[in-house]
Amino acid sequence: MSFYLLFVILLYFMINGILLEVNGVSCTEGFMDYSLLQGKAVIPHGNLRNNILSNYENRLDVATRRIIIDDDIKFTCDTVITEILIGVDIRTVDGIRNLYPRFEVWAPTNDDDVYTRLIGMSVEIRLTPDNFTTNGQYRFTPPTPLSVSSGYRIGVYQPPDDRSVVRFHYIDLPGMDDKDRTGKVQTNLINNSDIRIKSGSMMKPPRQVDHEDVTILIHPIVQNTGCFPQFVPDVPESLINSLSYSITDSYYVDDTRIFPDIRFTCHGIITNWIVYVPDQVMPVIKIRHSNNLTTTAATLNTSASNAVSITSLLYNFTMSNEITVQPGDMLMIESDNTNQMFYQKYNGPHNYRLADNNELIALDTNDYPLILVVVEPTSVATTGTSSNYITTSTTSSIATSDTTSLPSVMKPPSSSSMTRYSTTTTVSAVPTITTAAVPTDSIPTASISITSSLSTTMTSTPGQGNAGNGASIILIAAISAVIVLL
Repeated sequence: MSFYLLFVILLYFMINGILLEVNGVSCTEGFMDYSLLQGKAVIPHGNLRNNILSNYENRLDVATRRIIIDDDIKFTCDTVITEILIGVDIRTVDGIRNLYPRFEVWAPTNDDDVYTRLIGMSVEIRLTPDNFTTNGQYRFTPPTPLSVSSGYRIGVYQPPDDRSVVRFHYIDLPGMDDKDRTGKVQTNLINNSDIRIKSGSMMKPPRQVDHEDVTILIHPIVQNTGCFPQFVPDVPESLINSLSYSITDSYYVDDTRIFPDIRFTCHGIITNWIVYVPDQVMPVIKIRHSNNLTTTAATLNTSASNAVSITSLLYNFTMSNEITVQPGDMLMIESDNTNQMFYQKYNGPHNYRLADNNELIALDTNDYPLILVVVEPTSVATTGTSSNYITTSTTSSIATSDTTSLPSVMKPPSSSSMTRYSTTTTVSAVPTITTAAVPTDSIPTASISITSSLSTTMTSTPGQGNAGNGASIILIAAISAVIVLL
């Protein structure tokens, strides 16, 4: 393929405004990923929001312990668990709600129907709003890898619902209604180390678990992938990731909230807001600056000329006035009974309100505002270069976990440039490409890779703090290697 053709391909993607999320230096931190925002716009009231394990055929004030009893879902060889994929909702901690579930491992005994709980391999899933992820996906990393052997099973301990900070969810799989997949340890035996999962001959001795046909949203990631089967008739990771927006509910909020964990990390100009908002509802988006001053960034009116519908409830607002941001500025949303804002319930960052003395008061909720922002950096210097120079990029990777792209209507106002924010590189649209210039004779080969995507898979570990990916969405043409312009 000639370099001229490569250049034409590059220009095509630039002109059509391919939207990517750059993994690395960015202008924002904590804003919801487009993949999750889009999912919530399609299913605002998640169809699994009520599938809470602690509530399943159980009193809310009773803890439960479950073992995966399906013989097709257990370890078949020796391996090591390095991560645990989980489908959970996470709430704030208070004086009553302060307990966490556990991931457990059960080993076979000399009696094939009896399993013993390995105390040293019980891992507390300690996650709080400090560990929120921007795409709703959670991978929990144990403090130390867990070594397991053939025949071992996994299970979950869930505290009472009203005391659980983290709550597991479950799914009823099609065609699985008559298949017992989970055994709930009988309440009077919940603290026993050894549990019989199947009855003996003539029901003697009897089993000590109640059989259930639900599938808990949990899956261990192991070094030897052949040692643990897929727990659903699909790729486990794909299933849990696609359920990130189905686990939570969404609802209207009619007060003013501030989000210190949703903030700006560079000097820039806001060009677009992407928001879940119905017609005739106009919440006010503000920027709370580090000096305690507040700037009104936008009043979101879906009838205005700068509003373009992406879906029936998801709008792209292009800003005509320059609202500047700088590191430390945070998101603030003002809404009332008439102009309410739509939030995801749970699984978001800490929410605060502003007291009369400008003090931030923490609320007993961690709702996630259904909004994201596009920022055009202003602190990256660009230099025009002649066409026989090359463009280089130090951005290490571009996320490819979501191939859904926003429409091309999302562009900086009154500008033909589409900018990648990087420590060394800026790519602009026709007629010039500007960058840190490097003579073409310094690099003997050239290649091009153009990728379209929008979200990154997030990892949440104990003590990680804000697990949001901190990536801002910028209009760019993706150049992951070197492009020679002849």
